[in-house]
Amino acid sequence: MSMRNRAVAMATAMMLGAGGMGIALAPAANAAPAYFGIDGKGAVTNDWEDEENLGVDAYSRGNAVALWETVLWADGAEWEDDEGEWQPFRKSRIDGSFGPETESATQWWQSRHNLPETDGTVDSESWDFAQTRLQSLPGNIVQYKGLVRNVNFKRVGGKYQVKLKNVGPWKYAHYRTVG
Repeated sequence: MSMRNRAVAMATAMMLGAGGMGIALAPAANAAPAYFGIDGKGAVTNDWEDEENLGVDAYSRGNAVALWETVLWADGAEWEDDEGEWQPFRKSRIDGSFGPETESATQWWQSRHNLPETDGTVDSESWDFAQTRLQSLPGNIVQYKGLVRNVNFKRVGGKYQVKLKNVGPWKYAHYRTVG
């Protein structure tokens, strides 16, 4: 094969390869973005075993935080204010923002359940313990059996949903989206 024919063959192969790559990438570009939230695939009893850490330094704002705050409220968690007084973690605190009150209430919760880490970060041990209190109910409902009250979440298509302040419409429990 002459040099010219080789060059034409290589250029043709490169263009075909690039065109093939463009075709292969087109569906991915139009696909829906990947879900990045609380996963609800499989058995309810192992739903939360592989979730991300939540805390003031990790995924501090999102509906996943609202889901965790709902757990705190269900268990009657308390948080320590600036004067050292303990305050109840109220339903109105379920806002999807992992601030000082949520951190303190998480520390209370972790201590109450004798978990090894009580630093206020929702880690794998916290998720693992909380998921032991989940129960599947009819209608895609997952109930968390709290120490003070039971609360419901929804599982639709393998994705958890939560209500902010435990009222209003269901929202997907994304790690980075509030509301």
